[in-house]
Amino acid sequence: MGNEIAKRIELEKREKMLHERLTNDTRRLQSARSHLKMCEEALEHTLMELHEVKEQKKAITGLLESMWNGGKAEGSLKKA
Repeated sequence: MGNEIAKRIELEKREKMLHERLTNDTRRLQSARSHLKMCEEALEHTLMELHEVKEQKKAITGLLESMWNGGKAEGSLKKA
């Protein structure tokens, strides 16, 4: 009977340790998800900003080429 009591106490300790590990792992997973979401949002923002810059560059290039070349600027705009 003493052996069973010792086993039960050991199992209770192990159970408590596993619950603590589960809590810590869950906390780390939630933190990682939050960090991933922030990174995804930053990536989306950067891509939108890049798209806006390219559009502005294209518009300015078109304006400059039309001022310089008249109506012949269409070929160069596609390269921009």
